[in-house]
Amino acid sequence: MPPKTISELKEAYRSNSATPTEVTKAALARIGALNPRFNCFITVLPESAMEAAKASSRRMEEGKPIDPLDGVPVAVKDIVYIEGVRCTAGSNILSDNVAKYDAPAVRRLKAAGAVIVGTTNLHEFACGVTSENPHYGSVRNPWDPTRVSGGSSGGSAAATSLGMVAGALGTDTAGSVRIPASLCGVVGLKPTYGRVSRLGVIPLAPTFDTVGTLTASCTDAAIMLQAIAGGEQQDVTTSATAVPDYLSAVREKGGRVRLGVAKGYLREGVSPGVGRALDSFVGRLSELGWDLAEVDMPETEEASRLFPPIRRAEATAFHLRWLDAVPELYGADVKELLELGRAVKAVDYVNAVNARPGLMERALATMDGLDAVLSPCTPITAPPLGTRDVEVGGSSRPVYSTLNRLTLPLNVLGFPALSLPMGLVGGLPAGAQLFARPFEEGTLLRLGAEIERSLQGEAGPPAVAS
Repeated sequence: MPPKTISELKEAYRSNSATPTEVTKAALARIGALNPRFNCFITVLPESAMEAAKASSRRMEEGKPIDPLDGVPVAVKDIVYIEGVRCTAGSNILSDNVAKYDAPAVRRLKAAGAVIVGTTNLHEFACGVTSENPHYGSVRNPWDPTRVSGGSSGGSAAATSLGMVAGALGTDTAGSVRIPASLCGVVGLKPTYGRVSRLGVIPLAPTFDTVGTLTASCTDAAIMLQAIAGGEQQDVTTSATAVPDYLSAVREKGGRVRLGVAKGYLREGVSPGVGRALDSFVGRLSELGWDLAEVDMPETEEASRLFPPIRRAEATAFHLRWLDAVPELYGADVKELLELGRAVKAVDYVNAVNARPGLMERALATMDGLDAVLSPCTPITAPPLGTRDVEVGGSSRPVYSTLNRLTLPLNVLGFPALSLPMGLVGGLPAGAQLFARPFEEGTLLRLGAEIERSLQGEAGPPAVAS
């Protein structure tokens, strides 16, 4: 039996219809059965997972309070430190790198009783959007194994979609949680920059790097975010903003909602199939009684222009020691992207960084009076493995810049964003993107949960996960 949702597992444990030990055994068995085909995991941790599961079972037998994550099988992207476990970042360069401490996000998951079953595969060093990895093999899409899972958190998204785990951690620098969520048909949450500590995460671009979650539902996303959110004394990039009760937020129903439906940059460059899916999705949302209004956000296009110099310079600065010493150990696509940072001028980097605060303020002004804004998440569905260019709107475009076109502006703005399944296009999942003002994850999760309730039963997991 594969893991159920986090919410369902919580109820099963309360009713004594299942135990963490039984569920973890089933999760490990499912990983063993499906991982050879889909390649979601780099490292599986059966011994420590069973120890944690038995500890959860004992707590429940003793009648101790049950945390929502207690006894829940979860996975962690193999770029986030778990003490005593190798952390490769999907690269041969770090094939023997063993973490000396838990990242705060991992420490908090453990404190909440979560059972970590392993570390998930990814695009090398989180530097890509497909999770095609020359060192550890490509992650395959649960809906069609000949296609990409998206990236860079492809293993976390695919493992969740396949029911190997009930939830997983990912990281998001330009859409690396939301892109695979969209392509694999799960919920992907990128919190506000600073909402979750990125300490213990091997960096790509520290200005944008964000720890996020992959789950089967918005309620599950709320449960995971509740566990990992909050300030961290040793991480100056985290915010002291109070953490609200996210689970209460997703239970809220009714009330006036004013939703902006993106036009302009966030609606352009989208395949006809995804465009039709969004139109249908918006039509169903209108039945909820929400106030829908088209909104143009030119700030997102401006943000997309600020992204390259910052991301390239910061990534190359971190990797320079290896680029100079062992360039041959990188995958060709990642090496090519990292080399671009050498050409970034200091003045261009500083100007881009300095332009962000004003851009954020203008974006907030554009969103005035709106609870959130809706756009497609990815302009296309999952392309076949090995695809380097795709045709969209009659023109050929690189897969890399196509898949992150609509997600990376939110990393520049630092806003929270959610990828939510909106239906199938040609038998493959497509995601809708909701985003809101900083630290309004509760609003996103509430709206997402309302959408899920209204569309309940319209889309299920891939056939292999049922």
